[in-house]
Amino acid sequence: MIAKDLLICVGTATEAFDIWYETLVRQAEDGFRQESRAGAVVGEIINATTVIADPTRGICLSKIRNMPMRYAWGELLWYMSGSNKLKDIQNFSPNWNELSDNGYSLNSAYGYRIFEKFGFNQWLHIKELLTKDPNSRQAIIHIKDASCEPTKDTPCTVALQYHIREGKLHATTFMRSNDIWLGFPYDIFSFTSLQILLAMELGVGIGEYTHIAGSLHLYERNVSTDGLK
Repeated sequence: MIAKDLLICVGTATEAFDIWYETLVRQAEDGFRQESRAGAVVGEIINATTVIADPTRGICLSKIRNMPMRYAWGELLWYMSGSNKLKDIQNFSPNWNELSDNGYSLNSAYGYRIFEKFGFNQWLHIKELLTKDPNSRQAIIHIKDASCEPTKDTPCTVALQYHIREGKLHATTFMRSNDIWLGFPYDIFSFTSLQILLAMELGVGIGEYTHIAGSLHLYERNVSTDGLK
């Protein structure tokens, strides 16, 4: 049976990871299996929505997943630099080498897409929108564009949206695809960090963080024989 349209409301990133991971592991134990180009998928939830009440607790501290903060900080700083250079993120993980189309740059580089790729600085644009009209519904940062160019590095994130309501900045991230093990913890950390930064720059409070994944999935390599790895 397909698992879809599930919502969890939690206080922290750790709670979110543990709930989703254990839900996906149960699918694996029930025999779910789906082949993909990146390996066998043994658990998947279509339209998985996570609401985190306290985005300042965006670091995954799960006992199941030992999340290396060295990489988390490196990836966040890479985004904030606006770089799309492979050499900049190589310092933190060699896995990116396999995703570069040309051995020099990366197609999905979120910071480059936020600050430069589309011909204007999207971060400054949404700040101006929300400063002029705190009730705006147009404060959207586009990450994935409408492109049919072949690439090994299609962005997993579609867009980021921000709302100010009752003096607090709420953030929503839309993902086309999210690997619970390698993607989810780092994405939550990066995007809650951006939310907090934007709230500080706008001089407003921090609201809830919502993370919507079109496909939240678990690969077989991240499950041990006893169910947890």
